Amino acid sequence: MFGKIALRDHTQINRNNNFQTFPQAVLLLFRCATGEAWQEIMLACSPNRPCEKGSTNENSTTHEDCGSQFAIIYFIINLFVAVIMDNFDYLTRDWSILGPHHLDEFKRIWAEYDPEAK
Repeated sequence: MFGKIALRDHTQINRNNNFQTFPQAVLLLFRCATGEAWQEIMLACSPNRPCEKGSTNENSTTHEDCGSQFAIIYFIINLFVAVIMDNFDYLTRDWSILGPHHLDEFKRIWAEYDPEAK
């Protein structure tokens, strides 16, 4: 969908960040998932973006329309999915697992019953 956008050094879609190959696309989507300039990547994939040499969009015969109207919807949905996944992780976390704070509490209470530590 976004693989034909021209690679320009001064934009967010460049030789290091692009959708032209599967590994590059996965890395770019990981970058978006971490929140690093995802809105700039979204705008770089929006309509009226130049195409890579030798390719055109199926919906257009011009060389200047390789972006997609779907870009904004796609990136916003990804943002909502990330928020939902983060909250799901928080809500399903097992709080019954013993941690360092439990040991400190045990030592404090046990000291009341055995002050000489015998």
